Amino acid sequence: MKTIKQIADELGINKDKVKYRVGKLPVSVVKKTGEITYVTDEGTAILKDLLLGKTGEKVGNLPGEFTRQYVETLERELEIKNKQIDNQATQISDLTSALVAAQQTASAAQALHAATVKQNLMDNEAKPQEKGFFARIFGKKGD
Repeated sequence: MKTIKQIADELGINKDKVKYRVGKLPVSVVKKTGEITYVTDEGTAILKDLLLGKTGEKVGNLPGEFTRQYVETLERELEIKNKQIDNQATQISDLTSALVAAQQTASAAQALHAATVKQNLMDNEAKPQEKGFFARIFGKKGD
C-alpha cells in the first residue's frame, strides 16, 4: 500500500491530482488511517492507468471488477442514504404532530387564562369599592 504522496512522487505528478483521482476510486482499494490515505496495489495500478492516460478518465473504463465494485459500493451508499431520508421524514412527521399538540395545548391554556382574567374583572366590578384610609378621612361627606 502506498500513500498519495508516494504515488505522486512515483508518477512525477502533482499530489492534488492524485488525491482527486483517489476520491473517484472504489472504497475497496482505499484505506484511510487518521489523516493519511493509503491506496492498495490494485488501486495504484488503476491510478497509474488513469493519470498516465492509458484508459482515460471515466469510471466505466476501469477494469471490470473494479467498475462492478464501484457501482455496488455506490448502490449500498445510496440505499443507506435512502434509509436515512426515510428516518428523517418520520422524525419530521412526529415532530410536526408534537408541535401541533403543543400549539393546541398553548391555545387552550391561553383561553383558560383569558376566562380567568375576565371572571376576576367581573368579580371586582360586582364588589363595592371600599374607601381607602385617605378617602375616608379627606373624602366628601356623602360618599
